[in-house]
Amino acid sequence: NDMYKRNVWVIGHKNPDTDSICSALGYAALKGEGYAAGRLGNVNPETQFVLDHFGVAAPELLGNMAGQEIILVDHNEAAQSADGIEEAKILEILDHHKIGGLKTSEPILFCNVPVGCTATIVNMFYKQQGKTPDAKTAGLLCSAILSDSLAFRSPTCTAVDKATALELAEIAGIADVEA
Repeated sequence: NDMYKRNVWVIGHKNPDTDSICSALGYAALKGEGYAAGRLGNVNPETQFVLDHFGVAAPELLGNMAGQEIILVDHNEAAQSADGIEEAKILEILDHHKIGGLKTSEPILFCNVPVGCTATIVNMFYKQQGKTPDAKTAGLLCSAILSDSLAFRSPTCTAVDKATALELAEIAGIADVEA
């Protein structure tokens, strides 16, 4: 598959949740041409609902990533990542979990922020670049925050997560965030 040769893959963790899938889609969209979201497992029912709601296809299911250029979102531990991660070239990591000991061959962008959701961090990168996600992408990112924060009820949810979700909801045209 020559697609593997020209893409940098943006991937979340194995057994992907809504944040893992939607953050990969959102960050790949921000990065632009040559970047594609991938996934390392089946899409769960909640995530499928979100994808269907916003009319977005699930990322491609990937196998062994040895020799590929990748960006990790929503994880930073080899055990949670792709098979072949040791032989892949990690270009960036965006995460909100504890740091778990991945090694890279050279310096990379490693953004680890103590917020409730990686999608919140992805939106920070949009803002930093003076960009706004399109309505579908905003909907995906908002859904990821709602999922990871248990609709703002999780103890890991921060004021930044909530403000980001409400801002993204407005862009996405989501009238009732709680619903």
